[in-house]
Amino acid sequence: MATVDFTGEYEHRLDDRGRLAIPAAYRTSFEHGGFLLPGPDGQIELYTPDGYQAEKQVRAVGDKRRPSARRLARSFFGRVRRVEIDRQGRILIPPAMREERGLDGVTVVVGMGDYLEIWSADTWRAEQAAIDEGYAHLLEDLAEVMDNQSGSEES
Repeated sequence: MATVDFTGEYEHRLDDRGRLAIPAAYRTSFEHGGFLLPGPDGQIELYTPDGYQAEKQVRAVGDKRRPSARRLARSFFGRVRRVEIDRQGRILIPPAMREERGLDGVTVVVGMGDYLEIWSADTWRAEQAAIDEGYAHLLEDLAEVMDNQSGSEES
């Protein structure tokens, strides 16, 4: 099994039937189809078949006799949709999933290492702003810690 390393950000347009082109560099990873799952932040996650098998192992843990474990399994398995890639390198995103995530027109495909995320352009811009704001706060906190360490070393 080859290691997949999905990176980058790609803007694509959904066609009128709800088909989305997979970035050309990653199409061979989906030659045997893929698995769509609504993500927790307003995106749709797209896994390769191997990536889906690995994700299943992570999400399907727990004793199914417990209600919380059953709910977790339902939230994963009940919402997963298998998709095939067509000759033009597109997948069909089911209508209910498109509507739930506000996907129409311009979308952004984001590499997440071992899977891809599919975002509406507006939701992605809001997420990117939140990421940038959080990063700025992280840098400020780090600078404060470094200053405090420098000050304590000089004493």
